[in-house]
Parts: sequence; structure tokens; C-alpha cells
Amino acid sequence: MSTITTKQLRENMPQVISDLRLGNSIRLSYRHKIIGVLQPVDAPSQALRRGSPEAIKQGLQSLRDILVPEAVRYDSHSIKEQLQELRSRKYS
Repeated sequence: MSTITTKQLRENMPQVISDLRLGNSIRLSYRHKIIGVLQPVDAPSQALRRGSPEAIKQGLQSLRDILVPEAVRYDSHSIKEQLQELRSRKYS
């Protein structure tokens, strides 16, 4: 993420707009202090940190879309063992 001053923003607005359209976020500083962030509308606000509650929630929601066979879902064996058994039955 690049940093520009408010003066640079005024002087180089076409370049700033171009950078935003390319998906780049830009920090805006005034008198040597960051006062804000310019970011493209379509860009996610922040990448999820691995292991964060939000990332885990998103991962669990994506797992709901996976179809798990009934034989695997309610068996006490480990998933790895169950998948090996299903593969061996398929190729037998």
C-alpha cells in the first residue's frame, strides 16, 4: 500500500484514480500523519487472518456446500479411513 500526501492527491488525481481502478489501496497523510485510506469499492476491506474467528466462520460456511455421503457422515471412523474404504469399494 502506497502513501501519498494531501498535496500529492490534489496534484496527481488522475494517477490516484488509475491506481484505485487497478485495485490498489492508498494511505493518505497530512502533516506527516496518516489520516485515512483510499481503497477501491470492489476490494475487500481487509484480508482475513488465518485462524481468526472470521476466517474459521467463513471456512465452516463453505463446508456446508460440500456433499458428504451418509456412510461417512455418521461413522465413528476417521474421515481419512472412511474415504480410503469408499475408494477401495469403488475400485474393487
